[in-house]
Amino acid sequence: MEDKGKKRIRKIRIGIDGHMIGDNSGGNESYYKNILQAMDIPSDWDVFLFLKPGVDAEPYKKFKIIRFKSSNAAVRNFIELPTITRSLKLDLLHTQYFIPFIRSCPIVVTIHDICFEHYKDIFTKGEYVRQKLLVPYAARKSRAVFTVSEFSKKDIAKKYKISPDRILVTHNAVGESFRRLNETELREAELRKQFGIGKDPYILTVGNLQPRKNLPRLIEAFKKLRSDGVEYKLVIVGKKAWMYYEILTSASDENIILTDYVSETDLVGLYNAAELFVYPSFFEGFGLPPLEAMACGTPVAVSKATSLTEVVEGAGQYFDPFDVDSIKKAIEQVINDRSLQTRLINRGLEQVNKFSWKQSAQLVCDTYKKVLEHKA
Repeated sequence: MEDKGKKRIRKIRIGIDGHMIGDNSGGNESYYKNILQAMDIPSDWDVFLFLKPGVDAEPYKKFKIIRFKSSNAAVRNFIELPTITRSLKLDLLHTQYFIPFIRSCPIVVTIHDICFEHYKDIFTKGEYVRQKLLVPYAARKSRAVFTVSEFSKKDIAKKYKISPDRILVTHNAVGESFRRLNETELREAELRKQFGIGKDPYILTVGNLQPRKNLPRLIEAFKKLRSDGVEYKLVIVGKKAWMYYEILTSASDENIILTDYVSETDLVGLYNAAELFVYPSFFEGFGLPPLEAMACGTPVAVSKATSLTEVVEGAGQYFDPFDVDSIKKAIEQVINDRSLQTRLINRGLEQVNKFSWKQSAQLVCDTYKKVLEHKA
């Protein structure tokens, strides 16, 4: 006979859209991978992680894995997600940038930045229209919005006229693999041969090939340096994203190396072996690569724009991203001044410690709890 006094208590059911995992998308993917891995899931929660087919689920054993069936983003967002949410009887759903129109539970969303609201022409027409219609809707209809910097929080609150209290800053951070390597770990000669860098010192930049990364101006500044007799190479790490034709055209130079996407192991090595890391992007919600470079003990020069001064603070040499000569001058100042290099390296290693995936993951979970407590 069943003991009615031992009635089973239903666990809270939370779903997380992880479609960006495995797409080599840079900061967006890194954010989700690290937040998820740093999460401490309460015993009374069942957390379902939705992944695309073929994506390795091994790092996410603490989640219940559900596979998307469609590779079409519209189908995934607006048909599959609502269907899965209903079938699993979720109490909360967490998405990125967009939310379903049909919702059977409260939703929270991550919006890294709203660059498209400021620079329309650096997106394809289709991508601009999609974001212009769907991101404001997600920001206004979600119970909470996660973003990655105070800059983005203020930008989202002001543009969409929503309360800053609904927007939570969950900073990016760097994982343990981003660190200074010794000579044995680095295997620099092997790394240089692998990417065709040769023996020359090199300047490194990291970011998907797309307009806001501002690579043509960096390339122009680099070519001016070469004309002045500076015998460095420029290594550009990042996969082709969109509107990258100008980048490829300007980078057709034997002293400029385009690696495409690289593994994390190779990326850490490239950071360590670089003389200088330069980040010319003119708009970032956070800007993770400078933080990764600092963690690897590499001096950085960055744009004095958007969130980057918040992330780097006094640990970088700044320049105007729209002024080629300003970029050139910042590079020259660092590579020609050993004391400045040392100062930037030391400050960078201190700055990295201000950011923690664990803290950001805890804030995500705490926000889930608050939303669930006030569930309508």
